[in-house]
Amino acid sequence: MTGLFTFLFSIWLGYILFLYFSHPSKKKHKVPQVRVWRIEILPNIRIHSRSKTYHIHHWVILSMLTAITLLNYEGFQYLTIVKGMAIGGIIQGLRYPDRFKFRHHKKLSPSFSRSRKSL
Repeated sequence: MTGLFTFLFSIWLGYILFLYFSHPSKKKHKVPQVRVWRIEILPNIRIHSRSKTYHIHHWVILSMLTAITLLNYEGFQYLTIVKGMAIGGIIQGLRYPDRFKFRHHKKLSPSFSRSRKSL
């Protein structure tokens, strides 16, 4: 019975943590920005190409993590907590309206768009 409470608490905790760190207007200045070449790792996972940006949503990564932990279960209590937090993050990520939009067109910078209009 304590395992069930641990699992439900970890789902709630995962939901709250991912809501706090992945909400578009709340995460500013809370998570450092990490970028390697054209791959942005924090605060969101994005791959930048010349004309498009590919956004890998956190719920996709958490779904893969949950699938891996389902395959590698050896009775550890920590896997129950990890699974619960991942499921909470998946639930939170699927609440956004753009949850299935992975490819975004890059927006032109304001200075570039002004210079093109003057031509």
